[in-house]
Amino acid sequence: MKIVIIGGGIAAVYLANNILNVDSSCSVTMLSDEEYIPYDRIHLCRLIESNNDVENIKLELNSAVNLQLKQTISNINKEKKQVLSNDKTYDYDKLIIATGSTPITLLDTNLENVSVFRNINDCKKIEQYCKTNEVVLVGSGPIALELLDTLNEMSEVKSITLLIRSKHLYDKYISAESMQIMENSFLKNKKVKISYEDEIVDTQIINNKIEVLKTKKLNIKNPFIVFGIGIKANAKPFEKFIDVNRGILVNEFMQSSDENIYAVGECSEVVKDNFVAGHVKECTTQANVAISHIFQKDIMRFELDTAVDMLKIGDFTLVEICSSDFNKDFEKVVIESIDKKRVDEYFLKDKKLIRFIGINSNIDTAYLEKVINEKDEIDLNYLYENRELSPRGKLVCACKHIYYEDLKNLIVSCKIDSFSSMKEFSEAGRVCGRCKKELDDIIIASQDLIDNKTPRKTLEEIKLEEELKRSQRSVDKFKKLHPKNDMDEKNLESALKMLDIGKGEINSWISMVTASMKLNPAFEDVVNDGLKNLNKIPIIWLELSDCSGNSEAFIKSSNPVLEDLIFDYISLDYHELLMSASGDESETILENIIKNDKGKYVLIVEGAVPLALDGKYLRIGKKGETGVELLKKCAKDAALVLAVGSCAFDGGVVSAYPNPTGAVGVAEALNRNDIINITGCPTNPINIVGTLLSYMMFEELPALDKFNRPLWAYEQRVHDNCERRGHYELGEFVKEWGDDGAKNGWCLFEMGCKGPYANVNCPSMKFNQGTSWPVQVGHGCMGCTELGFFDKFANERVYKETKEDEK
Repeated sequence: MKIVIIGGGIAAVYLANNILNVDSSCSVTMLSDEEYIPYDRIHLCRLIESNNDVENIKLELNSAVNLQLKQTISNINKEKKQVLSNDKTYDYDKLIIATGSTPITLLDTNLENVSVFRNINDCKKIEQYCKTNEVVLVGSGPIALELLDTLNEMSEVKSITLLIRSKHLYDKYISAESMQIMENSFLKNKKVKISYEDEIVDTQIINNKIEVLKTKKLNIKNPFIVFGIGIKANAKPFEKFIDVNRGILVNEFMQSSDENIYAVGECSEVVKDNFVAGHVKECTTQANVAISHIFQKDIMRFELDTAVDMLKIGDFTLVEICSSDFNKDFEKVVIESIDKKRVDEYFLKDKKLIRFIGINSNIDTAYLEKVINEKDEIDLNYLYENRELSPRGKLVCACKHIYYEDLKNLIVSCKIDSFSSMKEFSEAGRVCGRCKKELDDIIIASQDLIDNKTPRKTLEEIKLEEELKRSQRSVDKFKKLHPKNDMDEKNLESALKMLDIGKGEINSWISMVTASMKLNPAFEDVVNDGLKNLNKIPIIWLELSDCSGNSEAFIKSSNPVLEDLIFDYISLDYHELLMSASGDESETILENIIKNDKGKYVLIVEGAVPLALDGKYLRIGKKGETGVELLKKCAKDAALVLAVGSCAFDGGVVSAYPNPTGAVGVAEALNRNDIINITGCPTNPINIVGTLLSYMMFEELPALDKFNRPLWAYEQRVHDNCERRGHYELGEFVKEWGDDGAKNGWCLFEMGCKGPYANVNCPSMKFNQGTSWPVQVGHGCMGCTELGFFDKFANERVYKETKEDEK
């Protein structure tokens, strides 16, 4: 396939490299209108402040790319699929336009002392004039502020005026506290003056040079004016060939009005959202979307995402995380530390975080981004408690959430000696690129810490360590976010001693749970910590239409052992079976949980949901609510819904033919596809605990099968792990109950065992503290974890497969 890319910036280079990653046989040609090899515009300041040249800020480009510089596009022949440039013709199968943006300016940049700040030639002009003229920077966005910081640190620059139309630096919604920190940083050298609510009103031009610049408040002689007031899509050159508005109009696949022409990055405008990209992350996401559509592999659609930006300037670092639907309708909470020059600004709407701006902030940006993406209610107590500098040090890369200590440890343990050698281990510095210079400095400074006598860690070891850290941080958050139970770890340890449950037994149980969840043994400490804090998750357990078998399996009253204690320790704030004697008080507790723990509690549902006669076959409580009404009320604001047992999965025995009550499973009753099913009749308590732990440790749903069951518990076929499997292979079957085969433990398949058709971990996890399971004691598997098991499998006949089983 011949692919031509028009453009030479970050998006174009990202496209070229990743196209070849997908298919190295492609012919990729890049047409750039610049005279320089592709470079990172984010680091243009480095060309002004030192003797660096383009080599120091160049972008890594695959050597297989045919790079053509100084190319000005004159025509696109869509019928012949050709691009004409500088009297050269380039054939294409797919054309991708990634020309970025052009800076907005209020004066003619052909004037001798007027410039923008967008490319290498602009840097040369700024470097030439900034040392002899009064520098006037117009605008207060990231571009202008970065240039201001660079010029402010150059001793040759004598005077700078920052001209701002508004009352604010950086953003109109930023707090006065944040502005003060920023101002102090810029004004420290006493050569910067900031003129707010000011703008250019007149100029005196002589011999193509502005001699006097007049603003509302100032008269500036011999100025050198640099505009940093924003950018616009570089789309106009293509309006003769494809549809253009603010940018090149594209669909969700980044396809223009011509199906063979795509546009990505700042030059494009997504029609569905009228969206024009402004951050590197958005540009690279659009590139990935276009590539997926071109190659028709794992096709993606472009969706608006949370934007992350970072500004590193002198005395402060600014981090911004902003929802795509942010608007002025918000409330704001500001947490300030004057002595530490730190401000955290939280923009809230309906108790949900929609934007964050932090000056020298220490908050976990990965957590905030997740909260915004998932539209969770924010816990201000957690944010306040975590405002201090963590052991991870300061934030270095906002895009990949890499902190100083994490980075230093990575460099030392993996013996990284350059930015390029770090690519194997981390994408830090490779998304927006803003932190690349700081990463270079940290790599150089950390070389003395590397011990050449210790072995170099592998990528797999690093990934495991990161997953462990992420899981531990998640558990730690639950300790603070859900203080629902007065019991703590000491209470649990005391109970274990009182019941004479030794440390070895506990460790063995922890190992068993860890192995069952298919986690690396290194996770045992995190699993242990998670178990001790399961009572921080508020849980509602609903008992609908069933036999209470799952509750009975989980809540045993005699001979208490570890599983019982763990379950007692879990914060079962509401369990209608156990609390039935409490009457009205239990209903009040339920209402309080739904109201006060909105978005935080876990809902566990046991039993089928009758729908016939408008649900009247099941009424609960003094109000006579139907089961389906109660379920919908409790599920609406639950953080997670678990359907426990076969009845909750698909109706189970309650929905068996002819099903007069119209019973269905929880997912069908709610018409939702995000319900986790823990099937079984009854289910193994370990699978419930493991799922709760997975939620606590990873703050996301575990990998699920087609029935939304956790793969770690339901991936394996019963037949494959059965201790009687050897007899099956030898053709040794029990023919009737009590025969010699039954006495010798032969295969139960001909007695109706459904092990070949059932997927669950019963053979490995067993029941009753791992004592046994049905097949071990001489009864075939009933396939109770499978869809429609009661009508299909609950008998002692050999099952005959149907076409439905092949699906």
